[in-house]
Amino acid sequence: MHSLSRPRLARSLAHVPVTALALHRAPCGRLFALAGIDTAVVVYDAGVDAAADVDLDAAALPVCSIPVFASQPVHGIQVRARGALCTVLVWGAREVAVFSADGLFNDDDHGGSGEEQRELPAVVTATAPDWICDGAVSPYDARVAMLATAHNEVVELRFEPVAGRITLGAAVCPARPMLFTARVAWESEDAVLVAGGTVFGHILVWRYRLQGSGRGASTAAAATESLFDLQGFEGSIFGVDVSPLMSLEDGTPVRLLAGCSDDRTIRVWDITERTGSSANGSHFDQQDIDTGFGGNFDQTDDDGAGAGMAAQASGTSPAPVAVVGMGHASRIWGVRFAHALHGPDTLAMYSFGEDAVTQRWLLKLSRRAASAAADSAALEPLEPLEPLEPLEPLEPLTGLTGKLSQDQAYSLHHGKHLWSHAMLAEDDCMSIATGGADSQINIIRRPFAQDRTAPSVSNGSAVLDVGDILRSMASPTSPAAAKEIIGRYDFLTHDQILVTTNQGRILLGSLRSREDWQEIAVDRAVAETLKSCYVLKTIADGAALLGTTKGEIFLFQLPAREVRRVAALPGKIVDMSRLSAKKPGAGHLVGVLVFLHGQADSHFLSINLSCGTLQNQEQIRGLDPRFVATSAAMINGMVIVGSRHGWLSILKRDEGGTYRPVLDLATRSFDSITAIVPLPQTSPQAAKETSPYILVTSKDGKYRIYEIEGEGDSLRLSLRHETSPPFGPVITDAWFTNGPVPELMLSGFRSKAFIIWNESRKEEVADVDCGGAHRTFQLVYDEQDASRYRFAFTKTSKLSLHSADSQAHRSLKTGVHGREIKALCSNGRYVASGAEDTTIRIWEHHPERQGTGAEMSCVATMKAHVTGIQRLAWFEGDYLFSSAGNEEFFVWRVRELDSSFRGLAVFCEAEFEKKSAEGDLRIMDFDVLRHEDGTIIITMVFSNSTLKTFRYTCGDKGRFEQVAEGSYTGACLTQIRHLSLPGDVLHILAASTDGHLTVWRAFSERATYALEEASQLHQNSIKSLDLLDVEGGYLVLTGGDDNAVGVARVERGTDQRWKTAGRGVVRKAHAAAVTGVALVRRDRDIFGASQTSATWFS
Repeated sequence: MHSLSRPRLARSLAHVPVTALALHRAPCGRLFALAGIDTAVVVYDAGVDAAADVDLDAAALPVCSIPVFASQPVHGIQVRARGALCTVLVWGAREVAVFSADGLFNDDDHGGSGEEQRELPAVVTATAPDWICDGAVSPYDARVAMLATAHNEVVELRFEPVAGRITLGAAVCPARPMLFTARVAWESEDAVLVAGGTVFGHILVWRYRLQGSGRGASTAAAATESLFDLQGFEGSIFGVDVSPLMSLEDGTPVRLLAGCSDDRTIRVWDITERTGSSANGSHFDQQDIDTGFGGNFDQTDDDGAGAGMAAQASGTSPAPVAVVGMGHASRIWGVRFAHALHGPDTLAMYSFGEDAVTQRWLLKLSRRAASAAADSAALEPLEPLEPLEPLEPLEPLTGLTGKLSQDQAYSLHHGKHLWSHAMLAEDDCMSIATGGADSQINIIRRPFAQDRTAPSVSNGSAVLDVGDILRSMASPTSPAAAKEIIGRYDFLTHDQILVTTNQGRILLGSLRSREDWQEIAVDRAVAETLKSCYVLKTIADGAALLGTTKGEIFLFQLPAREVRRVAALPGKIVDMSRLSAKKPGAGHLVGVLVFLHGQADSHFLSINLSCGTLQNQEQIRGLDPRFVATSAAMINGMVIVGSRHGWLSILKRDEGGTYRPVLDLATRSFDSITAIVPLPQTSPQAAKETSPYILVTSKDGKYRIYEIEGEGDSLRLSLRHETSPPFGPVITDAWFTNGPVPELMLSGFRSKAFIIWNESRKEEVADVDCGGAHRTFQLVYDEQDASRYRFAFTKTSKLSLHSADSQAHRSLKTGVHGREIKALCSNGRYVASGAEDTTIRIWEHHPERQGTGAEMSCVATMKAHVTGIQRLAWFEGDYLFSSAGNEEFFVWRVRELDSSFRGLAVFCEAEFEKKSAEGDLRIMDFDVLRHEDGTIIITMVFSNSTLKTFRYTCGDKGRFEQVAEGSYTGACLTQIRHLSLPGDVLHILAASTDGHLTVWRAFSERATYALEEASQLHQNSIKSLDLLDVEGGYLVLTGGDDNAVGVARVERGTDQRWKTAGRGVVRKAHAAAVTGVALVRRDRDIFGASQTSATWFS
């Protein structure tokens, strides 16, 4: 063995599930998020001041990473500040740790300070007697905490910060059923309330009084008090929460308990202890808990039915269910009270599900019958509520019921599972942190409800009809007609909207701090004509065109507030597209393309805004009579028009100065093209010509990027990028933000919701329930701030306005797929990943900077597979190949765009179509190499023990031609690699589920494979393989399902045949199957890495 030092692996980046979260507001005013990532606690500066909104521009740089456990992932975190002491409690499985974070949060400057510049706190660890479900530091003494374990026990923990020591007390419980979840809530300095959710659907509520608290408790039994055994769930309990003791509007104290389960329901109980309550004082023991396996009933009656649990048999009953709600698509992992009343007897709640959605609920409490429980009264502002002091027992509150209604859903994660969450209630808002299986951390800032009676839509919602608008005016010209309704509308500026009615009335609304409506005076003839207004389109800031079904076009401008007729066209106007910038330059000329019903020919209008007149009018001819125009844009003097059936047409001026079609292109879409947008230039200093790329959106849920190439009659459009964002299925618009690094924004519809999507950040900006795409709507956005927008839509003949001045959430840490990642490969700069969610993502790696660690940004997402990805492979840097089930195999072409937009251009160049009759096989592995004739040789192994080789010819319509085919035994082939291609003789190396390495040889004239050698290396399936060329052959490293790592040397003999020259295996190299191996050459030595261990060979 060489004397070369052992290679050391250092983690530079980890995208793993976020298993614990906590929020803490530091004395300096900054909000910090503590995340459990693997075995460490990573502290993030959330970048939000106590009195500020979410700062989207501030980077969420980690402040530091604190190693906590040696190998145990973190499962829970709680932060408690009491006086000068700030204690952080961390637990995972049976491990518990405590550290003092006094110096960690007290610095005023946290920007970009890495852990190299910060002294990490000393962590003290201990081992609890059982799996820890929850922990809570005392709000009265930050050196005392209680732990709840998986057998309904509590363990007292005392932390001595000076000595650096943890002392654990004895485990105490009234009964020991198996729990899936628990919650510990401090009632007083010497008492905690414990709620445990069992595997079989019970929630047990009991109280523990600390030993030596002055109450005289001398035994564990005397220290516990059983309170409730709550039933009703039809599955295991995954989350419980206990509210603080609150006061209803009439001063009545109430404490609630919420639970969630795998039956997808949320249930809320009133667990307030009152004199005379039947549930108060009920006790349960080990025999009381129904395990579902029988044997725990006291007796049977004459009919053989169980008499029930002991608590019920003795005359007691569980607390009544206050409310039941269902809203998640799958299991619910957690539920939390907002710890603040949201108006009269109304409480906000949050739930966190397997569907990766955070749901916000409003619980309206009432003493009336359940059928008349809650009304729809306006909600008052939330007031933070501190836990009340223990009150004297009161008479039972009779008839307490509730109504649980969904208020909002936040779909901010990818894939499945919200594994962690945290909440922090403050004076002005509620902060909610969520962590998912996708490794992403999001912060939601929910301001407490504003007074909805105030006539303001500057940052909220409003619903108006014509009567509402006219009543808000000081002196309308006339009252609303009997059937007068909202017609067309559009935003003149971000703060002004122009509205027409079906009676020809024109209304101008100001949407700044308060609604301010005015009626625009027009003569009777114009009003009569505008009764048939069908299109209202803003063409510049403060200017809009109104088109009627009779072909007349009117111009409205600010500040004159006049309506004048500018043109008349021969047909019904159905739509308009602005061809010029929204802020016209010198000359104030704006180009507009007007579409008429039933006519392929469009009309080009040039409007002079300086004088409000028509400068030029031109009819565009030559389009196919079947062409139904739906969108248009002007780029480098060319007019590009999109049709209802997915066609694009490019028009240029001929020698006579008339626009004529020069190119018609059938895109890959058969649906309507909704927007055509040029890509940003490479830099602001570049030539003033627009970028040669255009982005096209469609109602098929995809957007595509084309490159305009050639000149004159040789003009052509080449597809460079095609993908489907996850919010679809309808995309209606696209734009780029202004900035050094433009971000791509998309808008469209998902079911009944209108969505604004940041494609660059892969995050949702807005989700507005509007009823779906088949209605009138308009959107205005701020090109500088992606989170600032206004959205208007018509529902039940009323105008609904939704506005936002800031984004309600932000990502502290970007995520990955959210499902199992099955394939990874790198070409040196980009990393491609494929997962069970059927998507492929391409990532750009950013090295460590400012001591904050490396990071990756997603530059492309592809979704063409319908089954989980099996294998990915880069080829020559600009090709990516992917395989999956159902014999899916795709060839992706990857390019960089000559634009300041940092997205990567990827499109599917070809799809494998030479499938079997059933088409249900999985392509287990493949390998590619370049033939001397320029084609690509691709060999695939299928799940039916066959291998096939194809010759792939590159091009826009790539072609597969089969070269050879072979068949193995009944064992399935799992790995494939090319060994050589001398002339027309192809040699390959394959691995299989029977543990053998096999060498195959194919002759093109026979088009078949012959098995030349089979060497057993593993006891069963070979799960992974890598090979490296060495002198005279290849070195092969394998990982097996038998937990072993194997090595073999394959050499070519004098007869040009390949054979195994030597082999060896390390049995029990791992505790589980070895699913990944890699060979790396360093100097003259070769190192092989497999999972968590490393071996080297010379």
